[in-house]
Amino acid sequence: MKIRTISIILLIALALIPCLPTLADNSSTVTITMLTDKYIEITLEPTEWNIGDVDPNTEYMTSPTWCTVTNSGNCAVDIHIEGEDAVWVDSPATKWALSKNGDNGQSTYAMWYHIAYDDADSYTLITTSDTRMQKENEDPVRLIDSNDSKQFGLKLLTPEAALLVDGAEYLYGGREMRSTVTVSAVAD
Repeated sequence: MKIRTISIILLIALALIPCLPTLADNSSTVTITMLTDKYIEITLEPTEWNIGDVDPNTEYMTSPTWCTVTNSGNCAVDIHIEGEDAVWVDSPATKWALSKNGDNGQSTYAMWYHIAYDDADSYTLITTSDTRMQKENEDPVRLIDSNDSKQFGLKLLTPEAALLVDGAEYLYGGREMRSTVTVSAVAD
């Protein structure tokens, strides 16, 4: 009986040897690896709007169907948009702040987008916050299938001119100001 008990204990000990590192692990991390067949991708065409020389307190517009955003992925996506302050290319510390309410001022500019096939006067303000593109009080811009696309245009209102001591107005000339508008996709 004693040999039999020792044999069973030895058998259990041998069976547990490969498990000892696992039993001794105090880690609370679980690694899970998953694969998915869904991916998000969009393309934009064109990707630059070179306005050229601008005047103070003046609106500039692309054509309402200036840019096309296309779903290049394989799942439905909502389209988002976000602007940023414009900076002087040679000295990024010099900025035009992007307006939060559509008003311009000295060193403050405003920008809007227009979804093609909307009312021609229907523009939505672009801010520095990531927001879904949509017509006012309507569904967001959603691209359901691969190769679905929507077109949009932009409108820019330049800053007001600064006043000189003698009452003359000016907008610093010869500065190349650059801003980025980020268009992104979020899975529906």
